[in-house]
Amino acid sequence: MKKMSLIKVTLAVMVTALVSSLVSAKDIMPKSIPAIETPATTNIKFEELDLDKNSLLSLVETEKYKIIHESFTAIDSNNDATISQDEFLSLIHI
Repeated sequence: MKKMSLIKVTLAVMVTALVSSLVSAKDIMPKSIPAIETPATTNIKFEELDLDKNSLLSLVETEKYKIIHESFTAIDSNNDATISQDEFLSLIHI
């Protein structure tokens, strides 16, 4: 294997860094960064989900909102197979 001098290695590293920065400088950057959206659950109103207006949400009533539907048992803290308004509000305020 050939021995390389420290100067040649340093020069090679500097040239590589320079070329790399020139290539990166041509990357297209977006003019604006999209805003971070709030979680979907903060826009959902309990009353809109409570289709039968019994002040409780059943598993069927939550089907429209995937995040609530998939987390139903975790939200239903008293394990009564329904989500009360208090349980729903505790989800939003986490």
